[in-house]
Amino acid sequence: MRKSLAISAVFLCAATATLAEDLVIGAGAGYRRPIAEAIAAYEAQSGKSVGEVYGNMGQVLGQARESGKMAMVCGDKAVLAKAEGLTFERFLPMGTGKLVVAFRKGISLADAAELAGDGIAKVGIPDEKSAIYGKAGRQYLDHAGLAAQVDPKLVTVATVPQVTAYLSTGDVDAGFLNITDAIGAKGDLGGWVAVDPGLYAPIEISCGVLDASAEGFAAFLATPPAQEILHRYGL
Repeated sequence: MRKSLAISAVFLCAATATLAEDLVIGAGAGYRRPIAEAIAAYEAQSGKSVGEVYGNMGQVLGQARESGKMAMVCGDKAVLAKAEGLTFERFLPMGTGKLVVAFRKGISLADAAELAGDGIAKVGIPDEKSAIYGKAGRQYLDHAGLAAQVDPKLVTVATVPQVTAYLSTGDVDAGFLNITDAIGAKGDLGGWVAVDPGLYAPIEISCGVLDASAEGFAAFLATPPAQEILHRYGL
């Protein structure tokens, strides 16, 4: 039977006050690190102040819909394109999302299939219904024929960064992350191994523009400094 941990809204709640800013950017929690770094670089260059909202995509899209103040949302393009009550003017490609299996310090995995081994007792996974890398993790387990062995070990949380946090504290032995968060947290992890991209649906990461106020930041994302940030995080 799968274990479920309480869903935290830390990212979303901490960012709610930023909706008072003239420009507000939202993103899936698994892309907080590169988006926050790009925003900081844009603020330094432009002198403008940018509000930030992060959480699982359901939370972020709901906040965008309810507030009417979010100018751009970044995440899985397939999810953005289907968002009810929101009309995106265009989408800016950021790169391809990559699923990895990360492991805590003190152990080592050479292959994602080793999740089924006796040495792995707990496996963190983002919410399979609302988080794209939770869905990708489920697809991998099913397509690789590992579900029967790994499902009893699963510890479900809301977002990728929560899996990362549990890995860093040793509360899970391994977990499904996007490579972007794994790169950002590499000092807190034992390492990670790539998951065969043929065993989960392609993930296209994009930023959807909701309002013309985002055009300055949209233009910045195409510049070499912003592209360097995105590439450094595996995008």
